[in-house]
Amino acid sequence: MTDTQRAERLLEFSGEMGKRLIKNGAEMYRVEESLQLILTAFGVHNVKVFAIPSIIMISFKLNDHLYAGQFRLKGNGINLERLEQLNALSRRICAGELTLEQAEGELAAILSRKRYPAAVSYVAFGIVAFLFTLFWGGTLPDAAIAFPCGLITKYTVTLAKRFQTNLFFSNVLSGCFSAVIPVLLGRFFPAVHTDMIIIGTIMLLVPGIAIANVMRDVLAGDTLTALTRLTEVLIVGVGVAVGIAIPLALSHTVL
Repeated sequence: MTDTQRAERLLEFSGEMGKRLIKNGAEMYRVEESLQLILTAFGVHNVKVFAIPSIIMISFKLNDHLYAGQFRLKGNGINLERLEQLNALSRRICAGELTLEQAEGELAAILSRKRYPAAVSYVAFGIVAFLFTLFWGGTLPDAAIAFPCGLITKYTVTLAKRFQTNLFFSNVLSGCFSAVIPVLLGRFFPAVHTDMIIIGTIMLLVPGIAIANVMRDVLAGDTLTALTRLTEVLIVGVGVAVGIAIPLALSHTVL
């Protein structure tokens, strides 16, 4: 293998590794540090990595020749199980346990593993909505209504990802459909606490990890990354608010 071929493979591997770390919820400083350690472990020098939620730029020297690449990211999600597997792979590479070929195989194996079954995800969404409704002061009947609202939210999120809608529109849809049932029931059954059900359901859409990462980036001085993530958080919040406002407004004008 020539130096150029090896460098290209290192760029592709490290770029894919970085993208997967970001997409599954890793902090930017952890991505940069992981890629620097991985590339150093593979024998290259003067490694420089710059990562923000939308792009990764990597450069290094191999036998006094400079190689560089950049990788564009679109879309993200949170998968802590996969993130842990990627972190474990990074540690094994840094410990010198894997060659580049073996590391590429391990990464491909991680990415090919099946996620949780869809039914498990739906039930989890329903249970979380049920429990958060109780947490915020709702009654058991309110929580029971929140359970199907959680299922609807999961279906809407999945549908939005399938059609690759933008962040704002997907949250408008999710907020709108999650609020339809409690708004309708609240208009016909005064005992239903519409606000508690809606609050408990929209907790499924709150980007908690992103908010925590924003605070961590601010404290660490990563201003650009913090501003980028804060913008995403605000878009999510505005989208959810607009979505919930639609059925509430319609209920007052139509019903």
